[in-house]
Amino acid sequence: MILPAVQGALRAVSLTFRRALGLPAQLDTADRRVLEQVILPAFAARRTRQRLLFVGCAAYTQHYEQIFAAHEYWTIDPVASRRRYGSRHHIIDGLQNLGDHAEAEFFDVIVCNGVLGWGLNLPGQVDAAFTACHRHLRTGGELVLGWNDVAPRNDVSPNDVSALKLFRAAIFAPLETTRFAVAGSNRHIFDFFVKV
Repeated sequence: MILPAVQGALRAVSLTFRRALGLPAQLDTADRRVLEQVILPAFAARRTRQRLLFVGCAAYTQHYEQIFAAHEYWTIDPVASRRRYGSRHHIIDGLQNLGDHAEAEFFDVIVCNGVLGWGLNLPGQVDAAFTACHRHLRTGGELVLGWNDVAPRNDVSPNDVSALKLFRAAIFAPLETTRFAVAGSNRHIFDFFVKV
């Protein structure tokens, strides 16, 4: 228990130092490697230009816009100070209010990683957020949900979110599954959905 806490503290100090120097501040965790080396590149490699929304911004997500240079990359975060980590197309608001900023069926892909249990915490708020995702994804659009299956981050389980039942689980070809669990203490899980 002490070792992970020390590792977390050292990681936070390192990120802060790198940000102060204006250097990229990337997280080096197993789940972040799956996201950055498998999931995001798979979407970025698609030949058809897509409109993608990434939910939640931090220093370690700032470089994602470069990954999607051939696409239209959007970000959303309710904390105004995180605007500096967002894309050119950045929305300062909660995901549940996406309808105030985008029309129906606007996005091709929505990636919501590390937000459930880290800001989206209340059942009604979570349901409203994923209802908004469904409304603003085009038919056939994809939702990636990354979440930690540990308390208290899993107080609202995706299995209990009625809005997620509007989607169909979809096999994500690079990982050959609809749900991918990453080994590690935070038991991070990626769920893949499609709007039908």
